[in-house]
Amino acid sequence: MKEKLSDLTLAEFIDMECGDLNVLKEKHEIVTPEKLAKKRSELSHEFQSIASPASFKSMLIDRDRKGKMRVKAMFFGVLKSLIKIDGFSDVRDLLTKYGVDCRDRDDAWIEREVITQLNSVTFELKRMGVEIKEEGQSTPDEIRRRYEGMVADLMIANKMSIDIDSIRASVFASMIHKANEIAKELNAKIKSLK
Repeated sequence: MKEKLSDLTLAEFIDMECGDLNVLKEKHEIVTPEKLAKKRSELSHEFQSIASPASFKSMLIDRDRKGKMRVKAMFFGVLKSLIKIDGFSDVRDLLTKYGVDCRDRDDAWIEREVITQLNSVTFELKRMGVEIKEEGQSTPDEIRRRYEGMVADLMIANKMSIDIDSIRASVFASMIHKANEIAKELNAKIKSLK
């Protein structure tokens, strides 16, 4: 199996991003779909971290935040289930450990608090789902157009030809990073002239 970004051409990388995980396999190699999916994720992250380190860090922060919100939703879902079986003492203990002061509160208040917290986190997750595009929502055509646009931008800016069937994905990611750095420098110079 192709293990590194430098093992893939840009064309193979784009095919992989579009969902063709067979490009990761060597000829006649048998690899589980789970292993292929994991390698795809690793290579996609490697490309992002080279091409745009800042956006990669932002993506990781967003994923971390969404993960924490899902855990919070599960936590309050469990509390709601405990309330249904009259487990208020367990719910009080868990809420106290969570940081909610409920020493002098009755069962009705506990139930309202759990439902309020669950509704709040559910709303936040729905809001995040609308604002943050999930991985895998882009169609293969959209993915191809995005990479074709990057190739065209680099070819125009550098007055060169890029053959996606021969250039390595890692080299292309480095070129994008360098182009972004140059653009930042030019923008800083332009701002300093104002």
